[in-house]
Amino acid sequence: MNSKVFFFPSTPSRSPYYNLAVEEAIAVHLVKFNITAGIRLWKNPDSIILGLSENPYRNIKENVLNAYETEAKQFGFGKKPKSNFCYIARRASGGGTVFHSLSGNINYSLYFNLETRKELFPVKESYDRILDIITKSLSHQNIQSYPKGKSDLVLEKDGEFKKISGNAQFRKRSCIVQHGTLILEESLIGRVAEVLNHPPEEPDYRKERTHKDFLTSLPTFFSEEKWAVDLVREVFHYLEEPLPSDFSNISFFGRDFSTFRKQVLRESEFIRKKKYQNPEYTLHREIPT
Repeated sequence: MNSKVFFFPSTPSRSPYYNLAVEEAIAVHLVKFNITAGIRLWKNPDSIILGLSENPYRNIKENVLNAYETEAKQFGFGKKPKSNFCYIARRASGGGTVFHSLSGNINYSLYFNLETRKELFPVKESYDRILDIITKSLSHQNIQSYPKGKSDLVLEKDGEFKKISGNAQFRKRSCIVQHGTLILEESLIGRVAEVLNHPPEEPDYRKERTHKDFLTSLPTFFSEEKWAVDLVREVFHYLEEPLPSDFSNISFFGRDFSTFRKQVLRESEFIRKKKYQNPEYTLHREIPT
């Protein structure tokens, strides 16, 4: 195999600050270790995730913001999740504000080395190619999804396009990261309306629909386990590489990635403490020097 690719499966629950810091640390080190691509699946506890330039005071309901600010002031945050609490975090990519929960959605991050995959350098081209990987991975379960807007995926229901996935990108040291979320349960959509205001900007196809009318979940027959295999399959197909017969050979936690993993986890602790769990970054994009 010419390409070096890792698969990072979903792990026990951690705070969104831990998850976002690990995601950025992988991007920082990927090219240095001559890795071609990576696939990571992850879940957050109840969390509102702001896009890089989003205004929390405009997007988030006041009572949720107040509870977050009180918790940050009195107790602070660590890597383990707090129960009965809605986190607020700010990610490294642009795009809108989203809500995550452990049962309501699953998140994916796809990493590509831009030194070896130069076709992904143009932004539109990269979105088109990577969204195609996601739609093909869903099609293995007879789920027909379509790209819509700048970077959404939708299902067609009763003649309307309803969003199941939003995507965004950031780039670090010749690594492109595209991450997105898939809605697994309708109950998540009710929670979105409870914690978020109507977005200040929306894609044309939304047509001012409420969260409840605009969003939808994947069918109940959707299998996360099968989709994980199919997503890895489609990444290898895109890279024109044979699918490994044993996924343990590409595991982020396996022997082949031990040095890379140690560097990533060490770097992520620094990034988490300085940046992601810092309320000044979350609320005002300020990071102390």
